[in-house]
This record gives sequence, C-alpha cells and structure tokens, in this order.
Amino acid sequence: MPPSATADETPLRRKLMDAALELFDERTWDGTNVPEIAARAGVAVGTIYRYFPNKQALGEAVFTEAKAAFADAVVTDAVRAADPVTAIGLVWHHQVAFALAYPQAFSFLEHQVHGSYLRPQAYEVVHRLDAELVEILRAAQAAGAVRAGDPQVLLSMAFGAFVGVTKHSRASGVPLGEYDLEGVREAVMSLIGLTGPGSPDAA
Repeated sequence: MPPSATADETPLRRKLMDAALELFDERTWDGTNVPEIAARAGVAVGTIYRYFPNKQALGEAVFTEAKAAFADAVVTDAVRAADPVTAIGLVWHHQVAFALAYPQAFSFLEHQVHGSYLRPQAYEVVHRLDAELVEILRAAQAAGAVRAGDPQVLLSMAFGAFVGVTKHSRASGVPLGEYDLEGVREAVMSLIGLTGPGSPDAA
C-alpha cells in the first residue's frame, strides 16, 4: 500500500489493510470474503472486526487511503505552482511513477468498479482530485495550449488512455516499465491537443 498516515494507524491495522488490498486486487472486492483476508493477514477473523465493522468499511478504507495517496502523489505543491503546460507534464510523470511504484493500488483503484460498496463520502477525494486536474486543463485552454472542449471530457480521455495501457500491461504480463512510455505520453498529449514545442517534455 502507498504510504498514507491515519490517526488510528497501528501495525496490525496496516497488516489488515495490506492483506485486503492484495486480495481486492487479485479477486475484486466482491470476490473476496473476510475469512480470506484474515487468512492472508495471518489473524483470526474476529481481529478484523476490532478495526472494521464489516467488509464494506474495510473496502472503503482501502479505497480511500489508496486514492488519497494517488491524489497526493499526482497533484503536488510543484504542480500547483507551475504554469499549466508544465503542470500537465508533471501530472503525467507523477501518475506514471505511482503506477510503477504501487501497481496493486493503481490496479485496484482504476481497473475495477467500486460502486457496489462505496458510499458517496468515499468519492470525496476523487472529486477533489478531478477538480484540481480540470482547473489545470482549463488554465491550459485559456493559454491556448490545449484543445477546446469540456475539460472534464479531456481529462477522461487522457487518463482513460493511460489506464488502458496499464490494463494491457496487466493482461499481457509485460511490465509497465517495459512499455514505450514516452511514446504513450506523446500520444496522450496529442489526444488533448498539446503537441509541438510547447508540450511538456520527458524530463
């Protein structure tokens, strides 16, 4: 699990969260039961209920922690301080770095449908991240660096393209790091109309 501080963190809670993430990634939330999580963590089933009242609460905790870690990794202070074109380049590299460093967390977050167990509150971090990324794209549009159109749609196109590559990597068994990620970056930047000398470089 990517690093994330919580007020009630303990080594055992961390162990349960990590075991749950592994299984949710392997089998999905729906396909995993509490005894399997306990077995993976090497604890009694009752231990899980000391920290989480049910599987839904555990799933929400795992999702929220992973998504918050992703948001913190992608939109940093450097991104917020940069001009929009530079910010787009930084966001791209940060999301790639996260997917490479934490493949289980990224896969769990982006390759599965979570609506069956998440309450609306669990999506707050998703909405905050989307809002920041949309504002970056809107600023890039105002600067004439990105094509016109609904910035939320552009965000969906760009991020969806990257997620598609990570899904192909997982399905094919070819590690993401062995892909031509610079070529993927160029294709995604072209998708949102950010090409030529003003486009973010690979550095």
